[in-house]
Amino acid sequence: MNGSPSIIVQDNSTRSQVEVVQPRPSQYVLHSSLCELSHLPTSLSEYFFREVITLYCTWDSKTNVMRNIVETMWQSSGALYHTIQSMAAACLSEDFPHLLPVARREHGNALRLIRDRPPALPSSTSMTTTHKRAMLLSSTLLGHTSSWLSPQNLATDMFRASCSMLKDVSAETSSDADAVLSFFSDTMDYWAMLLAYLTDSNQLGDYHHTNSIGPTDPSKSIEPHPYSGISHATVRLLTDTGILIFQYRKHMATVKFLTETDLDVFRAALRSARKLERALLAHRPPDLSRVTDPGDPKTPLRHLELIDEAYRCTGLLQLYRVFPDLLNERYAPWDRERLLRPVPISEAMTGGLDGNKVPSARERRTWLTKLAMYILGILRDIPFESRTRSAQPFIMVAISSELRREPQHLRQPDDACSDVGPDVLDIDPASIEVARARKFVRSRLAAYTHILPLRKSRVIAELIDHTWAALDAGEEDVYWLDVAREKNLGTMMG
Repeated sequence: MNGSPSIIVQDNSTRSQVEVVQPRPSQYVLHSSLCELSHLPTSLSEYFFREVITLYCTWDSKTNVMRNIVETMWQSSGALYHTIQSMAAACLSEDFPHLLPVARREHGNALRLIRDRPPALPSSTSMTTTHKRAMLLSSTLLGHTSSWLSPQNLATDMFRASCSMLKDVSAETSSDADAVLSFFSDTMDYWAMLLAYLTDSNQLGDYHHTNSIGPTDPSKSIEPHPYSGISHATVRLLTDTGILIFQYRKHMATVKFLTETDLDVFRAALRSARKLERALLAHRPPDLSRVTDPGDPKTPLRHLELIDEAYRCTGLLQLYRVFPDLLNERYAPWDRERLLRPVPISEAMTGGLDGNKVPSARERRTWLTKLAMYILGILRDIPFESRTRSAQPFIMVAISSELRREPQHLRQPDDACSDVGPDVLDIDPASIEVARARKFVRSRLAAYTHILPLRKSRVIAELIDHTWAALDAGEEDVYWLDVAREKNLGTMMG
């Protein structure tokens, strides 16, 4: 290895003596390692601001509240400093494996600073509101990104801690800081949505979202959130849907012989599901003329509007899959123009949109597959370069169990050569469309994995593959949430 000799300056009372010392090979290695370590924190910080924020958020610009808080506080908040170091190191660890221990260490350092924070003190000595916001942001980021280091770690303890910290910040936030408070409140709503489908509601602690009361002020502009975009209301409905479905599926999974209590659970769940269905059907996205454009050329407002529509349809898809009575009530042969028209109560009570027809199980499956394809069509309208890609894995997983191909079209080559009729060898157009849809999901997830190379991305792909394998094996009523629980493949999908 080549290098310059080190120069040691020895100072004494009579003279300064310059001694040239040729370093040993081991000293070169040590010197190189020390230089690398001394520059690593700077490199990680720069990478976080340049790359990680733009991968983590659905849009980014100078108005991004998350970016503004980090830029203001990262050098004065130890927790925030270690958090961004951890996130940057985790993102780089696929290409630089030696950074994975760095990511874990920095994550642990940030956690200790948050958990060891002093309890509430008298106002004269308490932490400033600005520092509390930095601590809260650090807590939410650590919770979101625990799955970056351990894919199955949902960090529900950090969710509960963040809820508690948000209450503290809210209590002393003035009205002129509404934007910051709204950012944190919507952050918790988005986080809750991702957790609701994968964990028991008691893991969410005392979390509850606050719905707006009465009409919104038409003169007030709407600020997109860096994670959930303009889908504030839709995210809350999806959260409620996830909580309902997880609790209902958990209860019914234990039922071997039906009791009156089980019937009561079913009836209560169906009533709640019906309310959520009607709320999702009645939902309308915000008028884009009232939405403040954040100025990110990669994520125009139209992309945020499309994600909101995809969220809404995804919520309906979950309800119709888990509660088929809802689909029976409004069933009609597929018509995308009538898809989201609310069903009048009189029609719902008398057999839905198609008179008294009750669809067969196969007709319901076909309808749900078409709804899943409709949702994928929305995602196709969003270019991959859009930063909303960070919000898309959840949608793709949630529709994966409806991308069903007919079993008779999945015969092995040896089977195809056997003495069967020509109708069995045919491939119907619907199965071809499903195959194309699966390829789209795989390709977009694969590209996303290359851009944000985290192990949890592979877990998401594995969950989808297991779901499709069960469908292709001819299993009935495959549902992605059940597969995630059975295979221990639940991870943060946003």
